[in-house]
Amino acid sequence: MFEFKPDPKPEKREKKKRKPIPKVSKKMQKQLRRYDVVREEYLNDHPICERCNEKHSDQIHHKKGRVGDLLTDKRYFLASCDTCHRWIENNPLEAIKMGFSIKRLEK
Repeated sequence: MFEFKPDPKPEKREKKKRKPIPKVSKKMQKQLRRYDVVREEYLNDHPICERCNEKHSDQIHHKKGRVGDLLTDKRYFLASCDTCHRWIENNPLEAIKMGFSIKRLEK
């Protein structure tokens, strides 16, 4: 019969260093690279804020959100200056009434 005999000097096992979880997935990295290109194209085509029609636009407001394919869907983009973008985000009900945002649950 087999008899178990412990090692006289057991070696200490080295703990494997775990790879850190990436902050952004590879899929999202690919989407963000595409978004950078689409964003620049849209801002070049719309250099003036689409809300106030006065200031230079340097931001994109996503009317319907940024989840999934909406991140790069130009149909829901709105070129805006910083002041107008903050106003839209801070006044969602008024922005929806004025057409600057769309309820996310609607199709």
